[in-house]
Amino acid sequence: MAASLQLTLALLAFGGEMTGRCARAVLARTSKNGRIDRALQRLGAAGVVTEAGDGPIDQRVLRLTDEGARQTLGGINPPAAWRRPWDGVWRVVAFDIPETEVARRARLRRRLHEFRFGWLQNSVWISPDPLDAFRAGLDQSGIVPDSLTYFDARCAGGESPASLVLSAWDFDALERSYADYQKILQLRPSTAIGTQNAWLRWLQAEHRAWRLIARRDPFLPEVLLPVGYSGRAAWTARTKALAEFAQIWR
Repeated sequence: MAASLQLTLALLAFGGEMTGRCARAVLARTSKNGRIDRALQRLGAAGVVTEAGDGPIDQRVLRLTDEGARQTLGGINPPAAWRRPWDGVWRVVAFDIPETEVARRARLRRRLHEFRFGWLQNSVWISPDPLDAFRAGLDQSGIVPDSLTYFDARCAGGESPASLVLSAWDFDALERSYADYQKILQLRPSTAIGTQNAWLRWLQAEHRAWRLIARRDPFLPEVLLPVGYSGRAAWTARTKALAEFAQIWR
């Protein structure tokens, strides 16, 4: 695992802030050639980490930026996503791209997944969010906007938002992913002295599993979450596990 990712994972576990001395200790255990100055230079240039204080790195305080946290979490801030309001309007994207244009269709589907759209039927996708960000840059992505049609819609045939959610997103598969993720959380090491290396290995496994969750979960507003949704419970368990990681390093 790259030194820069090691640091961002550790910073995230520490609640977004740690000393340079602690960061150096993390690198020393995970990378023989990892140099903290180079890692911080890369992360600072990318707007992921900021430094506070003067003097040697060990005496500074490292902070993970909001963008750095979002990137480390797979492009999403779950609590903020669940808290966002919904105005009761579905945004609908329908497209008419010939089956023979495989590359263009694939690019559009990737973009729809990137913005966490749900697949309702055929070439019709829905989202609870405004489409401004989705539409921005479509020309540069090689998808011709003229082949897309956008609607603002409300259910008029007696369908409930809950039924539409279950039709558009595969929550059964998502729940299985969350069950597997909870198993990884349960396999975390103890907080006994001397388990730092085991925790760092576990942190890598947890990161890979969380990235998979982040790609699959639409992180809908709370009002749209189906009954039995496990995401918030998993997030609470994850927060507890990372707090234990920070405890053993402190």
